[in-house]
Formats: sequence, C-alpha cells, structure tokens
Amino acid sequence: MMNLPNRITLSRIILLPVFLAVALINFPGNDFVAGGLFIILAVSDFIDGYIARKYNQVTDFGKFLDPIADKLLCTTGLLLLIVGSDPVIPQPYGIIVIFLILLRDYAINGLRQLAQLKGVVIPADMFGKVKSNFQYVMTVFGFLIAGLREYDKINETLAFEITTYIFYGVVAITTLLVLLSGISYLIKGRFVFAPESKNENTKIDTDNNTNETTESKPNKTTTTKKSNTKKATKKTSTK
Repeated sequence: MMNLPNRITLSRIILLPVFLAVALINFPGNDFVAGGLFIILAVSDFIDGYIARKYNQVTDFGKFLDPIADKLLCTTGLLLLIVGSDPVIPQPYGIIVIFLILLRDYAINGLRQLAQLKGVVIPADMFGKVKSNFQYVMTVFGFLIAGLREYDKINETLAFEITTYIFYGVVAITTLLVLLSGISYLIKGRFVFAPESKNENTKIDTDNNTNETTESKPNKTTTTKKSNTKKATKKTSTK
C-alpha cells in the first residue's frame, strides 16, 4: 500500500544515487551540499515513522522497506567518509571504525530476524538509540570537515584543528556506543542460539510427570476405600 509514509521511504531510496553523485563529483561546496542532503534524508526517516504511527498507517510493506532505506543511507554515508586519497577519518582507523559499525548493524539486524522467527521481539535499547543519533551526527560532522578543508584560510587555523579533534572524539564515542550496543543486544538475544530440542524435552518430561501424578492419585483413593471396606467387614464378623 503506497500511503504517504511509504512514499517518503521510497523517495529516500530514489534520492540515494543523487546523494552519492553529489558527494563524489568534485565541484565547489559539494561536501556541504552532500551533508545537507544527508540531513534531509535522515530527517525523512523520522518523519515517515512519525506519520505512520500517528495516523495508523503502518503497513507490512513499510516495515520491510524502512529498515532497508535506513541501512542504505547509513552505509552510503559512512563509506563516503573513508573513500578518496585524503579521507575524513584517517586510515587505517576509518576502515576499522566503519567495519565495526556495519558489522554491528547487520549482525543485530540478523539477530532480530532470528528472534522474530521464534515469536520474540528484541526492542531497541538506550545504547542503540544513542548510537544511532551519534552515527548521524558523526556523518554530518564528517561532511562539514571535508567541506571546510577545501578552504586554505580555514584549514590552517587553530579553530579548524580543534574542530577536527572534536570530530575524532565523536568518532571514538560512536565506536564505543557501537560496541556497547552490540554487546547489549547479544545478551538480550542469547536465547536465539539456545537449542530448541532441550526445551521441547523439558516440556515433554513435565507433561509425563503431570500425567503420572494424576494417575497415582486415584490409586491411592482406591486403596483407602478397600482398606475401609475390610475394616467394616471385620467389625460385622465380630458382632
């Protein structure tokens, strides 16, 4: 169903090649334009979710498409920070950071899918939400740094150097949140890796024990009745 939230989500995917082209084509201020496009696309992710929930327009198609659009946007933005001869995040740190972020995102997504197959939903936690926000900030910050580096008068100032170190701090915090969030989700979803046969055997044993207990109760009652009958017969004979 192509309602408004789904149209917004689909437009985010359609605009991704435009965002990628603007970031890669070298023209004056292209990094600023790319950063602006990234902000628009990221904000649209919150808008379509808000509209879908507020006006009860949540659909299965939207549930399927929205995570794909989100992952494509984040992956594209992160990869653009480490490409080129002079990447925003110096190598090899850039590759390590981006690898950890993408590994966490796709691993947790797979873990959630496995949990859903077992009928369990793993909700987003505090680390995950904060990490997502820092990831968006880091990407926009990276495009800002890339754009400012084109101007020599700004590039050689102390203020720009301090700003660059602040950006590295954001990258470090984001990486830490990625690790904490990944560990948190693995702890929550550890049941996914537990063997199902053990649970089934436990259930069967419990059922058998219940049946045995139920069957044993009538036998005890019958024995008591027989004992009382014998006593009554004995008393009659004595009289």
